[in-house]
Amino acid sequence: MIRFAALILSAAAVARAQPAGPAQPGEAAEIFDRKCDFCHGEDGRGQTKKGKKLKAPDFTSPKFQKETTDKEILSAIEDGVLKKKMPAFKTKLTADQIQLLAAYVRGFAGKGAKQ
Repeated sequence: MIRFAALILSAAAVARAQPAGPAQPGEAAEIFDRKCDFCHGEDGRGQTKKGKKLKAPDFTSPKFQKETTDKEILSAIEDGVLKKKMPAFKTKLTADQIQLLAAYVRGFAGKGAKQ
């Protein structure tokens, strides 16, 4: 019984030590829910109490989608936004997760924002 318990604990330690696999497409929504929607809102419009206070951009806006480059979106996610409005996530998310999150932000295009 003791050997079995030791084997289980060893297997669990090895499983935890394995690097995470590549990010999955469905993971983007979960990351956005955990890290972004407090300010940006589930709908990406930035109309939460915190989002309004910080003037979070409306990701559904045609203006945002047209004028904001992919590089700018990636930079905002990786490095944060000035004046501590948005934290940096480059040490909290993998490169694959950041790419997925940027694509997820692009996915808000055409979601019905008023111009």
